[in-house]
Amino acid sequence: MDTREMEQIIEEAILLLPPKCKEVFLLSRESGMKNKQIAETLGISVKAVEKHITKAIKQIRLALEEKGHLFLFFLIFFQKT
Repeated sequence: MDTREMEQIIEEAILLLPPKCKEVFLLSRESGMKNKQIAETLGISVKAVEKHITKAIKQIRLALEEKGHLFLFFLIFFQKT
């Protein structure tokens, strides 16, 4: 199993997210912002932030599952959170 291949699948899945969902997800995961900070920055509720992150993770999980990389995703992705 190639880590680079998995990263590429994740990047492609993120690119396919709706714009606001992608923005919230990247602020959370890449910028390390807390949900409350994201909500305040974007002028949306914390609940909306949670829904966007949940949707993004679901889409990434489905993309990896289709390619057979789901287990590795859980090992690597959730270590960062």
